[in-house]
Amino acid sequence: MSSGPAKGDPTVWTYPGRSAGARLAAAAARIFVRPVIGLWARAPFVPWPYSLLELLAALLRPVSGVRRTRVDLPHCVAERTTPDAGAREESAILYLHGGAFLVGGVKSHRRLVSRIVRNTGVSALAVAYRQLSDGASVSTSISDCMDGLRALLASGVPIDRIVVVGDSAGGYLAFNVALEARRSGLGLVGGIGAMSPIVDLDPATKLTSADRDRDALFPPGALTAMWESIQRAEDGPDACVKLRDLIGLTSTELAALPPLLIQVGSDEILLPDAKALVAYSAAAGGDARLEIYPGQVHVFQAAADVIPEGKVAINRMSAHIADVLDRSRSVAA
Repeated sequence: MSSGPAKGDPTVWTYPGRSAGARLAAAAARIFVRPVIGLWARAPFVPWPYSLLELLAALLRPVSGVRRTRVDLPHCVAERTTPDAGAREESAILYLHGGAFLVGGVKSHRRLVSRIVRNTGVSALAVAYRQLSDGASVSTSISDCMDGLRALLASGVPIDRIVVVGDSAGGYLAFNVALEARRSGLGLVGGIGAMSPIVDLDPATKLTSADRDRDALFPPGALTAMWESIQRAEDGPDACVKLRDLIGLTSTELAALPPLLIQVGSDEILLPDAKALVAYSAAAGGDARLEIYPGQVHVFQAAADVIPEGKVAINRMSAHIADVLDRSRSVAA
């Protein structure tokens, strides 16, 4: 995929402006975080303390008005977050966290997930899928996320009342869960929400972009190192080819995707992925929309406490989820 939305495309909405908090967050990411990621990209084989982020994230608390319970899946655990006021009947969000398939988890995304749950009144199941840092492959991560979907189905939630939401690598997983569910006969999920998603794991196309160095968080070499790590973990070249199925979707498959909303920062190295997927889906007759937030850092929604645009984006994502579920209810009636 290489095309982007045309000028004036109604499927694309751009947030007007950039707050001081957003500028400070981008500057801090470029000064303090980007160099560390660049160092990792040069030496990914070093035993980095990948679990440290999730340990520190235990200090993050969910927003008020929700409660949490542990859910055991066949090969990993998950966390169910439910609004105190009572959840929407027979509806659910399957949340898949980001972290380059290496870091992060349920704890690091607990506050973000709880905001969406409180906004929508819909329970969410966040899956702590196995990652590269656990010695697992991305194919294994997808399998764990499918187990999360099956757990929701087994609890009585219909497939069209489930919205799959993910950020960064979790956005990639969200697309794959939706496709795998339809291909395996489980049916079509109600909708997809993706924040700063990666679509093509091979960085070659993104690295040709003239704006590849503008990302405040990721140096271009990080995508190359991640793709090399992914390939080493997979069971042969055929598995690696399958991981890039997203960029080879037919027009029929693109049109059949459930309602999709992607949010991304204007300077992100992953912006070409978001533009291309929405453009191709819309051209095929699919229901796909893209929101671009000027100068925002990768998954800025997770910093909604200090970045005003993060709250705006979460509210708009929550509205997308509610709209998808309302439309599903209308069709069922």
